[in-house]
Amino acid sequence: MNRKRAFASQEKQAKVRRLGRFGRSALLLLATVLSFGTFALLAADQLYRPDTFLIDQLKIKGSFHYLQPQQIEAVVNQQAVGNFFSIELQSIKQRVEDLLWVQSAEVRREWPDTLLIRVQEQRPVMRWQTNQWVNAQGEVISLPPEVALDEPIRLSGNEKDSRLMLQQAYRWKKYLKDRGLALRGLSLSERHAFTLELRQLSTDSDFVLSLGREQVDKRLERFLVLFDQQYRQSDQRLLRVDARYPDGLAIAAMPSPPSDEMVAERANPGSPLGNQL
Repeated sequence: MNRKRAFASQEKQAKVRRLGRFGRSALLLLATVLSFGTFALLAADQLYRPDTFLIDQLKIKGSFHYLQPQQIEAVVNQQAVGNFFSIELQSIKQRVEDLLWVQSAEVRREWPDTLLIRVQEQRPVMRWQTNQWVNAQGEVISLPPEVALDEPIRLSGNEKDSRLMLQQAYRWKKYLKDRGLALRGLSLSERHAFTLELRQLSTDSDFVLSLGREQVDKRLERFLVLFDQQYRQSDQRLLRVDARYPDGLAIAAMPSPPSDEMVAERANPGSPLGNQL
C-alpha cells in the first residue's frame, strides 16, 4: 500500500513539472509574439507616418498629341498623395483615367521616392455617327471638337458593332484604294446589312454601294470587276449601286459635268484655249 502511495505521489509530481515546463514555454511564446507584434506596429507606424518616405518625384510617360502632362500632374496634386507606402495608387489611377483624353493609365511606385504614371492617350481613327469617334480598339468615345483628322471614314450603326465595323472599314479601305475608289463611310443596319459610301477617284464624286447581309465580299468583288471594266477610267459618275441581287447589279450613273475649260471652249471656239484643245 505504501509503495502504491509513493508511486502515485511521484506521478503527481511529474505532472506538475510537465505543466510547469508547458506554462513557461507558453509564456515565452506569448512574450515573443507580443514583442514581434509591438515591433511590427512600431515599424508600420514609422513607415506610414506622413512626414517620412515622402514622394518627391512624379514621372509621366506616354506619347501625347492632344493631352498635356500638366493636366495629369494637376490631377495628382489635387489628391493628398501621402508617403511612399500609404499612397493610394488605385485612386490616382481612377482620377487620371477620368481625364477626357486618357484611354488607360498605369500607376506604380519606384523606390525610394517616385510615383510613375504611364498613360495611353485616346487615339481617334474614324468618325462615329455625327459627333463621336472610334478609337483604335473599336470603342466609341466622345472627344472635344478640336479633333482634326484628314477626311476620316464615318461609321454608322449600333455601338455594340463598332469593333466589327472598324475592322471591316480598315480591310476594305486598302482594298478599294488599289481599285481607284476611296471609302468615305460604312453603315451597318440593325439586320447587319452593309452599305458603303465610296468616292470615285476618276471623277471625284461620291456614290452609295449596298452590299446587304450575305456574301458581302463576293458582292463587292463582283462590283469591282464591272467597275474596272466600265467606270474606273470613265467620266461617268456613279450615283447608286445595289449589289444585293443574286447574279447582277443595279447601277445608276450619269455623265460628269463638263469642266470649266470645256465650257469656255464651247462658248468661244476661236479662243487660244479652244486651239489648245
